[in-house]
Amino acid sequence: MKNIKAQKEFDKQIIEKLGGVKAICDALGYKNNTVHNWVKRGISKDAKIEHPEIFMHKNINDVLPVEDYLSEEA
Repeated sequence: MKNIKAQKEFDKQIIEKLGGVKAICDALGYKNNTVHNWVKRGISKDAKIEHPEIFMHKNINDVLPVEDYLSEEA
């Protein structure tokens, strides 16, 4: 299990690999300030529970742009 600081940094990398704050907001309907806060504080547990296929990766190389996850659901 990662320590809190490492988890926050990993979450920040996930947000970047997904396409950034705006891409996540546009794709999933979150408010800009909500996702921006995740960059500093880590992705919320609620978001991880709601979208585990997007936010719960163990390897940063497995993360795709957020749009790729949505097209798979359609």
